Amino acid sequence: MKTKITISISLTAMLLCAALTAVSADIAPPLQPPGANPAPLEYENTSVDMGYELVKIYVEDTSNLYYTDNSIDTVNARVTALFIMGNQSETAETLKILFPLNNIDGRGDEGLSYPEIQNLGITVNELPVTWTEKTTPNPNSSDDPEIKWAEFEVEFPSGEPTIIVIEYDLQSTGWFPEATFHYILETGGGWYGPIGEAHIDLILPYEASVENVLFGDPDSEYYWQITSPAAVFEGNEVHWEYTNLEPSAEDNWEATIIAPPIWEPILDLRERIAQGDGSAYAEITNLYDDLYLGHGIRQGTEGLILKNYEAYQKALEFDPKNDDVLARFADFMLTLDGVGYGWEETPIELDDIYAMASQALEINPLNEIASYVIRELENPPYNFTPTAVSTATEQPSDSGNHSAEEELANDAISVEDQQDGPNKDDENQNNTISYLLGVGLLAAVSVIAVLVYKLGKKNTS
Repeated sequence: MKTKITISISLTAMLLCAALTAVSADIAPPLQPPGANPAPLEYENTSVDMGYELVKIYVEDTSNLYYTDNSIDTVNARVTALFIMGNQSETAETLKILFPLNNIDGRGDEGLSYPEIQNLGITVNELPVTWTEKTTPNPNSSDDPEIKWAEFEVEFPSGEPTIIVIEYDLQSTGWFPEATFHYILETGGGWYGPIGEAHIDLILPYEASVENVLFGDPDSEYYWQITSPAAVFEGNEVHWEYTNLEPSAEDNWEATIIAPPIWEPILDLRERIAQGDGSAYAEITNLYDDLYLGHGIRQGTEGLILKNYEAYQKALEFDPKNDDVLARFADFMLTLDGVGYGWEETPIELDDIYAMASQALEINPLNEIASYVIRELENPPYNFTPTAVSTATEQPSDSGNHSAEEELANDAISVEDQQDGPNKDDENQNNTISYLLGVGLLAAVSVIAVLVYKLGKKNTS
C-alpha cells in the first residue's frame, strides 16, 4: 500500500500557486479560476484512488466578465467533470474533499477582483450533495482575501466504485479574441496511486482545427505553450488522453482558441468567397486583422497571417480604389515589418507600404489609418523617404498596346534606372517629372490645335 504524508490545505495551496503561476505567466489578465481535479482535504495512508476521469469543456457564447461593470469580452464555457473513484482497502473510508472556487495563487485577476467559479453543482453516485465554503490563507499576501474552496464529504465503500460529478460555469482568460481555458490536473496527485485514465475534451460550436485551436511553433524564438500538446481532432471536438498519470505542475492542461464571434464570421465569409463574392475579401481582412492588432502576432496564427496577406491582394484586385483596404493593408504590412515577420512569404517593401498609404490618402484625404502609416514611416525609427514612384498598387493594364511616345519614354526611364551615382534617385525623379510635364504639354498643344482647326473650319463655312 502506498503511504502518503498528511498535507495541510495551506501547504497544498502554496504548492499549487507555483504551478498556476507558471501556467498563467504568459497569459494576460483577467485571470479566471481554472477547473481542477478534486483533492482530499488532508490524508494519511489513504486507499482511495482515481481510476478514471472525463472532463468535457463545452464552449458557449460570448459575454462580459460577470463580476465587473466594465465591458470586457470573454467566452463562456460549461464544464462537466466525472471521476470514478475506488477504495482499494478492506474498510470504508470517509474523506472531506476540496474543490477550488477561485484562483488559488491568490492574485485574482490582478485588477483587485477575485472571480469565482459559478453555478457549481456536485453529485455523488447520481445524488446531489451539499457543499460548504472553506477558506485558507492567501499565499500571495496575508492582506489579500482568503482562498475559497468548496468542501464536501464522501464515503468510499470498500471494493465499490464511487462516481463523483462536478459541474460549473467558467469564463475564459486571455486577450480577446483569444480565449484560454485551464484545468489543473495536479490536484489529482493527492489520491492513492496514479490516475488510471484521464480524458479532457474541448467541444467547439464548429469544426475544430489547428487554425482555431492555437498551438504555436515550438521552434519559434517567441514560443510559449498556449495549448497542451498531443491533441486529437475529431469533428468539433479536441481530445487529450493520459494514462497512469502521476500529475505534476507540468501536466496541468490549457487550451487557447480563437473566440467564436471572430471564427464563425470567418467561416461565413470563406463560404461567400467560395461562391465567388469578391466583396467578402475586404470583410475577411477586418477579422484577420483582429488576430494581431494591438497585441502583436499571436502564437499559432501564423498561417492566418498569410491568408490575410492573400485576402488583401484579392480585395484590391476586386476594388483597387478602396481606400480603406489600401490603408489597412499598409498598416498590416507595417506591423509585420515592426515584428520582423514573414518577409519571405509577404514580399512587400517599405516603398510599397508608403505608396499604398499615399494612394489611400489621394482617394480619401481623411483616411486616418493611412495618415498614421505615413507618420510612422516618416518619423523615427524609420525616417523613411520614398525613393521612386512605387508600382505596389498599380493594376494590370487593359491592353498591351502603347503609343510610340510611351514606349520611348519608358525605355528612357529604364536606362536611367540602371545608371550608378550618388544622384541617381534625384535624376530618376527629375526625368519622371520632365516626362510627365512633356506629355502634359503635348496634350495641351494637341487640344489647342484641334480647337483652332475646328474654329477655322467654322469660320470658312
